[in-house]
Amino acid sequence: MRSYKNILVIATMAAMALGACKKDSDFLKETQKDALNTSNALLNKAQFVELMGSMYQGVQRMYNSADGVQDAFILGLGTDVCFDPRDDANSYNNWSLVNTVEPYSANWFNLQYGTFLKVANTVIAGADNPAVSWASDAEKNAIVGEARFFRAFAYRNLANVYGGVPIVDKPTTVPRFDYARATRDEVWKFAKADLEFARTWLPKTTTSPGRVVMAAADHLLAEIDISLKDYDGAIAAATRVIDGTDGNYSLVKARFGARATEANKDYYWDLFVMGNQNTQPGNNEGIWVAQFEPVIPGGTVNFNRPLIERMMWCSYWSQAKFGYKALAVDSTGRGVAFVRGTNYVNYDIWNNDPGDIRNNETNIKRNYYFGPVSPAAPYHPGDLIPRSFLTLREDTMSYVYPNWQKFGTDKHINAQPDNGYIRDFYVMRLPETYLLRAEAHLDKGETQLAAADINVVRERAQAQDVAAGDVTLDYVLDERARELFGEEFRMLTLGRLGLIYQRTKDHGYKASASSIQSFNNLLPIPQTVIDLNSQAPMAQNPGYTK
Repeated sequence: MRSYKNILVIATMAAMALGACKKDSDFLKETQKDALNTSNALLNKAQFVELMGSMYQGVQRMYNSADGVQDAFILGLGTDVCFDPRDDANSYNNWSLVNTVEPYSANWFNLQYGTFLKVANTVIAGADNPAVSWASDAEKNAIVGEARFFRAFAYRNLANVYGGVPIVDKPTTVPRFDYARATRDEVWKFAKADLEFARTWLPKTTTSPGRVVMAAADHLLAEIDISLKDYDGAIAAATRVIDGTDGNYSLVKARFGARATEANKDYYWDLFVMGNQNTQPGNNEGIWVAQFEPVIPGGTVNFNRPLIERMMWCSYWSQAKFGYKALAVDSTGRGVAFVRGTNYVNYDIWNNDPGDIRNNETNIKRNYYFGPVSPAAPYHPGDLIPRSFLTLREDTMSYVYPNWQKFGTDKHINAQPDNGYIRDFYVMRLPETYLLRAEAHLDKGETQLAAADINVVRERAQAQDVAAGDVTLDYVLDERARELFGEEFRMLTLGRLGLIYQRTKDHGYKASASSIQSFNNLLPIPQTVIDLNSQAPMAQNPGYTK
């Protein structure tokens, strides 16, 4: 060991002596080195897989980007399903603030181009490099198919809420300032071609939880086909997922997983217990699941846990009025009420169907009880908090409102409510596939078949069947809210249907409903994108000004 130290000292002194002999000006000279690019950095499958990891991290950021309301934007903030309960003047409560410099929609736009499209195009172009060592054409096509899935995913994410956007189909190696917007249909058609390739080459199963598979491509293809009014194509794509062509998927109908032996719970609740989201005995429902692991480096991004519980749950634990010590504990969680469900999603959609297990006390906590500190007379610790006690706006906007149990837990990791809730997120779940097929059937006028698909989802929930004559697009959207609130990208769903405005007017929080305008059916192209495109005009969506 001593001899190695001596060599290091001698080498260091020699380097210093050589450096002293050079002119000062030599220090300022730069030696150009070869930049990393697709010709020298992507030469085998492992390197391509490693690069694509950044796209999966981009998916994590969709759910875990900020400690506040931002992650609710794509889940439908300010629309029919949820809003910011803290201040009516906040963005998406006040839709006049949704402008060309509004950050939430701009961040969504930039995520698609800056992560998904940039990486996907790099992978697709790099795969054609003759220097790459591929074991077979099939290996190459599987990698390209995965990248093309993400490219389609990004263009769907853009077209649904911005309309037509620039189609970038190859890596950008020099600065460009002359992009032009394609039409919305052209963007969807481009995504469709990518998905048709992806579904051909993606595997049916994977040993890496969270990796996209064939069924994910067909699920997304069904939605794209509906957007393009290819209803037969949509039905065929959804059917391949449902009938087993794409893999073994089925709805959960029995208790399973980590807490299956606990009494007074049910199988719908099991779907959202920590550790239960990936395919396992009892759960073949998840088609694509974003991974958030508590003990793996990179398992979470930006924060040490997903923030969904903090964002979506009310903060009854913090209110002394209700007999609590303002100290979160394991059983209460640490919700801070950044986002509240609307009355539509908390109450209206459940009318006249008391048997629906998705609305029972196990799955939506509606009953709150006085805490251990003696409350005001005549109430005692453990008594049910009556509605008559909720006299202030904050009582029902922050402290006591229905908590959807899919967003949190009563048993945190190490009993720590601050950072002990880390579960994976369903990006695509089989009930949505049924509801997409129902929508396609409805668009074809096949109301009996649409009702049959909806009733598969409703019967699993022990809800009453819907009659064919009662199936409308509004009913499909209601069922999506019942089953998928907080999972589906509601902003994208309403955007592709041109219904952001109308559904918000009809069902949104009062501030959102009074401020939204019809042009908000499309969100604004970020002003920075328009300003940087200096060599060609890029039209802004109507209604938005600089």
